[in-house]
Amino acid sequence: MQQLNGLDALFAHNERQHAPMHIAALMVYTPQTTKHKKFRLQEVRNSIEQRLSVSPVFRRRLLTVPYNLDQPYWLEDETFNIDKHIHSHELTAKSSEADFHTLIATLHAQPMDMIRPLWEAHVIHGLGRLSNYSKGSFGIYMKVHHAALDGVSGTDILAALHGIEPLAFKPGALPDTWAGETPPSQWAVSRNAYKNNLQKPLQLFRQARQLLPKLRQEIQEHGSDHTPGVSWQKSPFNTRIDAQRQVFVVRFDFSRLRAIRRAYPRTTVNHVILCIVGGALRSYLIQRNALPNNPLASLVPVNVRSKDLDNCGNAISMLISNLRTDIEDPLQRLVAVRDAATSAKKRNDNIGRSSLSNIFRALPSSVEAAALRTLSALAYWPGGLPLPACTFVSNVPGPPIPLYFNDAKLVDMLGLGLIMDHVGLFHVAMSYNGVLSLSVLSSPKTLQDPALYQRCLEASFSALDQAMQRQANKT
Repeated sequence: MQQLNGLDALFAHNERQHAPMHIAALMVYTPQTTKHKKFRLQEVRNSIEQRLSVSPVFRRRLLTVPYNLDQPYWLEDETFNIDKHIHSHELTAKSSEADFHTLIATLHAQPMDMIRPLWEAHVIHGLGRLSNYSKGSFGIYMKVHHAALDGVSGTDILAALHGIEPLAFKPGALPDTWAGETPPSQWAVSRNAYKNNLQKPLQLFRQARQLLPKLRQEIQEHGSDHTPGVSWQKSPFNTRIDAQRQVFVVRFDFSRLRAIRRAYPRTTVNHVILCIVGGALRSYLIQRNALPNNPLASLVPVNVRSKDLDNCGNAISMLISNLRTDIEDPLQRLVAVRDAATSAKKRNDNIGRSSLSNIFRALPSSVEAAALRTLSALAYWPGGLPLPACTFVSNVPGPPIPLYFNDAKLVDMLGLGLIMDHVGLFHVAMSYNGVLSLSVLSSPKTLQDPALYQRCLEASFSALDQAMQRQANKT
């Protein structure tokens, strides 16, 4: 039995019926041989069963402490049944790509059963009926609760499920020493909660004593930083979300993104993505007559996982990076976004990349849960609240070469984040085999015209790419 750290528990405590805290990946495959959907479903089920040992995520469930007196525990589920986690869906002959995305959005909106291991795999048949996929293509939509892993550890698990060569599925069990656990008594859990709560105030004091001088120094030195700071303001995305989800994806040639990156020193692909999102938000909000005077910013997850950590749980910090939605020219915006992101990273490094995790680890569980309930309730405030960021932008690098699930070639892959009250827009950029897929997750309350925003993203990339080519031609 393993207790969740503060950051993992944050996602468990923040689970809401209208805002489930899971992340997901969608993978589309083209097999060498077409199989009936029942055989394909059974093959996927047996393949995952063979690989259950690659991660403890698959067979452990949450054990909550009554009244949130302490952080929850991971318990190896002695009643685990893989058939409760694998589901099947099929597109009809009249289905379109929009119908496919609607299905994914519907699946992503559905909360998971929190008393079971927190993952699901949905096999989607009939993708070969869509114009952009080959005959016999099928998909696997897999979602996992964010309390169990982050984006980086999620890609590690996906890598373990795939190979670099097509190999036919071979039935048979692999060596596995896993064993379930009997839940502890309420007395044992309460005793541990009492001990932990005695230690938490001292731990929190130590973390605050280390953090406050660094924050004070950053505030004093911020005057020498000429990049615009982050302003707290309202946007259409900083409001209460509803239970519905909207999903669409925009794909970019990854070689063009790298060419743009190479044209400017100290620029990364992540900076290019932030510039594209900033340009799209600017255009979208101008057309909606809702662009704030000050530039909007994004929350950017940063991996802080060390080599000695396992491939589960969360090891992330969070940057607030300016999107420079006040700049129209795409090349000028790229430079400004790069400088703002570099400054934000420097400040984060000076404060301590693990400070966020350390604070949540030392925070009493009941305080954390109460704070999240209060924050969610504040989403009902008329007009929303001013916040320092309006969206998430997460960049998850994927493999540059083709992968295979048994003998089926992975031809398309994208990631999906999560939205919550106050931050109802999430971008995930995932690269795979020369293509970068930028998925956008929202709710109807926060993104009222997703088709318009999709066009704005495409136009933002096109404007940046064309401006870069014009500049290259001049030189």
